[in-house]
Amino acid sequence: MAKVILKKPDMGHYPNAFHLEFHKLGSGICLKHATEIDAQSLIDDYAAAVTLENDIFMWMRRSEFTEKKDVVDRMRGAAYVLGTGMVRLNLKHFDPQIRNAAEHVHNLLSSYGCVYEMGYDAATASLDSVIARLRDETYNSAVEVLGLMSWINELDSLNTRFKTCADNVARENINRPKVSFREARKKSDGTLRLITNRVESLVNINEESMLAAFIEEYNTLVKHYNKVLYERLGRNRARRDISAAVISSVASQPFTGKPVFVIPEVCLRDVASDGSVKVTELVFTDDFMVTYRNNVEPGTATLMIRGAGKYKGKIVTTFNIVVSD
Repeated sequence: MAKVILKKPDMGHYPNAFHLEFHKLGSGICLKHATEIDAQSLIDDYAAAVTLENDIFMWMRRSEFTEKKDVVDRMRGAAYVLGTGMVRLNLKHFDPQIRNAAEHVHNLLSSYGCVYEMGYDAATASLDSVIARLRDETYNSAVEVLGLMSWINELDSLNTRFKTCADNVARENINRPKVSFREARKKSDGTLRLITNRVESLVNINEESMLAAFIEEYNTLVKHYNKVLYERLGRNRARRDISAAVISSVASQPFTGKPVFVIPEVCLRDVASDGSVKVTELVFTDDFMVTYRNNVEPGTATLMIRGAGKYKGKIVTTFNIVVSD
């Protein structure tokens, strides 16, 4: 029976960047011990396969700027909707100072229309303009009364991030590779397997001592990457489900002819062995996201909360949109 002395990397579960990193180090180890392995053509093929995988990965990283741009666009849209929603809610505040401040800001925001429904360039320009005007002395008092400065700064940060992503996409002249990344991964795995098969064959004809250094380095590499992988998988499985979270009730919202957006408070309650209760308030965009259905016309709107970051699961609730008398 063949004597198997090399550890097996769990290639199928390695994420793309992780997979490439492993093979770069593996190729280096094989090159370092090329004399002992005595199969230069196999080592050259392995190096070429890893180079191909790296080239495709770098193309993928460049093309991901488009995806990142879309993600940041959704984030700035959500932030804009959240802020404008807060302003609208204050239009009916019992304090006349707050109502007046909200009306002042609301008139400005309304003049820009539905920014979150605009195209990329128009939305970017509109947000730049809104932010600049809200920071102007004309709106200083209203912004302070409503506590909007942190929202304005966050909106500015997200809009700047979006412009950076858009610039990256525009600068890159991306030519799509003819080989898929999956094929490139398989090629790297296959050429490495030919080398490890040769090493194990040499060991079986009593040349283990000559390859001891390669075996030790290779096994250390595999052991490390498999360990890190299993730790990552363990952390992913540990994401907490928010389906049992407590959410604040959503009051009826006035019909305006425009989409209605509300962000409820979401809290998790943990009861300790001594009976004490710990309440964790989740943070919008960091811990959960919100989507809506039927949130324009009068009637019952649906609000869905989905876990994000270290949380998973979803909660569905409803609220009413009513026509004021």
